Amino acid sequence: MTILAHPAVHVTAPMVFNHIFRAADLDMVYIPHDVLPLGVEETIRAYRQWNNLSGFNVTIPHKEIVGKLVDQSMPPSDRLGAVNTVVRSPDGTLIGYNTDGIGALHAIGDVKGSYCLMIGAGGAARAIVDSLVGAGAEHIFVLNRTPENADTIIRLFPPGKVSMFSQASLSEIDIVVQATPITDHVPFDLDIGLLKKAAKVLDTVMKDTAFSREVLRCGLELIPGHAMLYHQTKTNFELMSGVEVPDDAIKDAFRSLGYLAP
Repeated sequence: MTILAHPAVHVTAPMVFNHIFRAADLDMVYIPHDVLPLGVEETIRAYRQWNNLSGFNVTIPHKEIVGKLVDQSMPPSDRLGAVNTVVRSPDGTLIGYNTDGIGALHAIGDVKGSYCLMIGAGGAARAIVDSLVGAGAEHIFVLNRTPENADTIIRLFPPGKVSMFSQASLSEIDIVVQATPITDHVPFDLDIGLLKKAAKVLDTVMKDTAFSREVLRCGLELIPGHAMLYHQTKTNFELMSGVEVPDDAIKDAFRSLGYLAP
């Protein structure tokens, strides 16, 4: 197995999967591939010929382009145009899935009736907004550097359910999801202190960020990125390996990396 990323130095999935492989005595290995955007199409062509490749994950910034290159997309990736998990059949057929929404929703918990803010508009953001809508969130605001990309997400959903963020709506937000790769500053200089004290905040980045530090400084509940990955791992592992993995094995893998299982 492998993961397509750029850069790849930050990805945690290889360490999680390889720990599970060793614990289960499986003859498998998971390696990261740092691939520039211009090289993704050629890489996917090569993957089709790798007879010992059962599947691969996809992360920033390749989820949308891989969504266009697979042979078949399963819901919700077929509607969203972005995949994060690809299963390779023995004949080289590639089937795309998106488990980002599943992972985020399990990490956050109940969202019914909530007002949500999505920071970012990439492939993960699309999937998470889709899951929030499906789970009964009242409204989702989208904040992104490029308004056109935010509008792409908005148009995927029923009118009035998802809209562009404005500063005036910040005080009514119940759930914030930070889905950009920004680590060194708070995206868009968002004033975290204006959020209600009961707000939940998910930072999808796996390492410490200026955003997560500010969330904690303001006394808000921070849901770290590893919580989302934890809830995706079981689904991703079973899709790509065809092997059912016990929950305890996943917990042990995360503990080995210093993460507390959610």
